[in-house]
Amino acid sequence: LDTRNDYEVRIGSFEGAIDLEISSFREFPAAINSLPDEYKSKQVVMYCTGGIRCEKASAVMLNAGFSDVKQLEGGVLGYFEECGGSHWNGDCFVFDQRVAIDHKLSETTIEMCFKCREPLSVEEQKSDKYLVGEYCPYCFPGQS
Repeated sequence: LDTRNDYEVRIGSFEGAIDLEISSFREFPAAINSLPDEYKSKQVVMYCTGGIRCEKASAVMLNAGFSDVKQLEGGVLGYFEECGGSHWNGDCFVFDQRVAIDHKLSETTIEMCFKCREPLSVEEQKSDKYLVGEYCPYCFPGQS
């Protein structure tokens, strides 16, 4: 179960992970209530970038009636350090000037839109709807 925000999931995630499609962690409690009821009696393994959100998510899930909640110790970053990139697709968003890293913990070519703060792939940076410092495909003028 991926506890991260949609913009983080968009640039990378584990194979087969459930994406809650949340734009903010504040949406997490409502999002887990939309999961099938049978998940409450199964083991749920969750992950986030560094492990901190999972601490909060574990408490929320236990309070919501999930009985067997586990988390990836150290989050994705810890996984990269221990296991490399197996079973991971894409890059990992990080909350610093690097924006995103690969499984070798090296900075990638992902950039962040100055206006809306969305991470942008190389393809998105080449878009006609991207002007450095002004807008990107996610906040292009006239889009709803």
